[in-house]
Amino acid sequence: MSRPVVAVTMGDPCGIGPEVILKSLGRRPSRTHRIVVIGDLRVFEQTATRLRQRLPSWHVVSHRQSASLGSGPLILMDAGHREAFRPGRSGAAAGRASLDYLDLALELWREGGAQALVTVPVTKWAVGRLYPRFVGQTEYLAHGCRATSPVMMFVAERLRMVLLTRHLALRDVPSRVTPSLMRTTLQVTTKGLREYFGIRRPRLALCGLNPHAGEAGAFGDEERRVLAPVLRGLGSTRARVEGPFAADGFFVNPQGYDAVVCWYHDQGLIPFKMLARDQGCQLSLGLPFIRTSPDHGSALDIAGKGLAHPGSMRYALALAERLCLRRLH
Repeated sequence: MSRPVVAVTMGDPCGIGPEVILKSLGRRPSRTHRIVVIGDLRVFEQTATRLRQRLPSWHVVSHRQSASLGSGPLILMDAGHREAFRPGRSGAAAGRASLDYLDLALELWREGGAQALVTVPVTKWAVGRLYPRFVGQTEYLAHGCRATSPVMMFVAERLRMVLLTRHLALRDVPSRVTPSLMRTTLQVTTKGLREYFGIRRPRLALCGLNPHAGEAGAFGDEERRVLAPVLRGLGSTRARVEGPFAADGFFVNPQGYDAVVCWYHDQGLIPFKMLARDQGCQLSLGLPFIRTSPDHGSALDIAGKGLAHPGSMRYALALAERLCLRRLH
């Protein structure tokens, strides 16, 4: 059987994506996988010069050659942009390039040329100048492969965390979390834990929205109005869902649960990043292919300075490879 292919998109060419990719490919080639990096050769050349390191020993092909990548273990698909991308100075051209990399990755997947995708962060406001309705890469990929219910799970050795809402203003969270959304998220999460991690009967913890999980309605009624009816209706499923838990105390010791479900971005990401410490990443559930991503942004403020930590990128690559092998077996 041929080795599975993991595609890697460069993200914002003005961000830290090129740097963390080069730092993460130092140990390549892999003996079990083939890596196809989708980006711009000129940007990688400039990044390597700043880092004072050699480029990887990759086979460079044009983006027009996606159907004939060859058999090498490490390939760069050169998107061929000619703009002078400058570190830390993103804009519409960089946003366009970011989407081009994603489109090439989707094309490669549709052709059967990739089984997994690792996406390096984009700059949302830069993409938004061309694609005003852009929310994030998760939603863009879901639209491209017609997936209706993507779920973001963050994975580290000590914690798996799932978000009910993603990039959304805090004031909008209570109205967006409906019983339907909660049920769908729990179903997709349960399926993902079974498929990707082999957990036959997952045990999930569900945080409350309000302080003290509402304290019997004293600080809000979302727990009683939205969460409680969903929990009552889960008796016939093979998943065990417990809660609501007060989020301020739960993460002191999250052991014993296969995943914890949080209502909004910072409720889950602050404790996750404190526990993961560059040893975790995002895993998208509900897509027809494996997709992971580092748990940080494009970090324009440090782009080009050689300061970016590659830990989360390395973790995202390793997780994508591990999940590929699990699917094959």
